[in-house]
Amino acid sequence: MPNEFIPFATDGHEEGDPPTQEEIAFDGQVDSIGFGLWKSTLLHVNIAFELPLTLESIRKFKPVYQLDAKRRDQLVLDAADAMASAARRLPPNYSRGQIVTLMSAAITVIRSWAEDDVEKAAHHPHRLTDAKVWIKLFERDLRNLSDFQWLQQRKAQRREEIVASMLIGSSMVPALAGAA
Repeated sequence: MPNEFIPFATDGHEEGDPPTQEEIAFDGQVDSIGFGLWKSTLLHVNIAFELPLTLESIRKFKPVYQLDAKRRDQLVLDAADAMASAARRLPPNYSRGQIVTLMSAAITVIRSWAEDDVEKAAHHPHRLTDAKVWIKLFERDLRNLSDFQWLQQRKAQRREEIVASMLIGSSMVPALAGAA
């Protein structure tokens, strides 16, 4: 069997060829973005903390390979789910229109990863830059919201500590008065 013909797979590799480090890194980054978008939909996850991390990954990702249509479509669905979750879970005074604009920008970037050179040339050259700026703006908003929530938690914790110390102090006063 040493002269047996080994067919090429559809990706250009011989069957059984291990993926390159670049392919592994590319797949890992795409999977990480999909996981981050999915994680943002979980109710127990702080969306104001988690979503900016994923958005930053989308904004900074520079794919060395063209994304296949199946993975592109899955990431687009994941982004739409994250947008719906953000619209439901962010404070009511946060603009739903801005959430839609941001996720449209994220979807624009994700779709660009699957485009070939001809498809990319058909779009205005500022399209991706503008989309990445929208993403960055939303990242900042969510980080500010997360920081504000954290400060409010710390403030509430300090208030509880003060009340607890006052209660402990007031319960000790009658005990000391009775001892005198």
